[in-house]
Amino acid sequence: MKVRKQTLWRVPIYCLIASWLSFYVTVYLGRFFFVVTTVGEDGVVVGSIDQVRSGIFNGVLFLIVLLLGGLWAFRSMTRAEIAVSAGIMTVVYLVALGLLRMFPQPPVSVTVAAATLRNWPSILTSLLFKATGQPTLSAVLACLAPLLFIPFGRKQVQ
Repeated sequence: MKVRKQTLWRVPIYCLIASWLSFYVTVYLGRFFFVVTTVGEDGVVVGSIDQVRSGIFNGVLFLIVLLLGGLWAFRSMTRAEIAVSAGIMTVVYLVALGLLRMFPQPPVSVTVAAATLRNWPSILTSLLFKATGQPTLSAVLACLAPLLFIPFGRKQVQ
């Protein structure tokens, strides 16, 4: 198995940028799609989130990041190179999850940084939690999300 060293950091950098972008897309554009505001009888505006629209929005966002990465960002990489590079990001996500789980109340700045840089796999965490009802299992399995890029790789370098 020959892995080009210049490709090792492609998946981690892509995942971090995609997570950062998807966080801000969710914050700034998601509110127009899944936040429902109603005015009560007393004139108070009440905001709520429509779970169906939120799930559709997050599912489409997850698929866009996955397909952009697989079909565009990693199209020149072999499956072995993607596997090694995605393995690096998987370990980073698992270490970050372990550190967040070790502290019952991490500082707000750490929580915001983790939310921003883990937004893309956290979409999968949410979907897995709805399916299984197991928060820890869902979080650990979602850390494996970068490995979903492997089938998009080439069999060999051209």
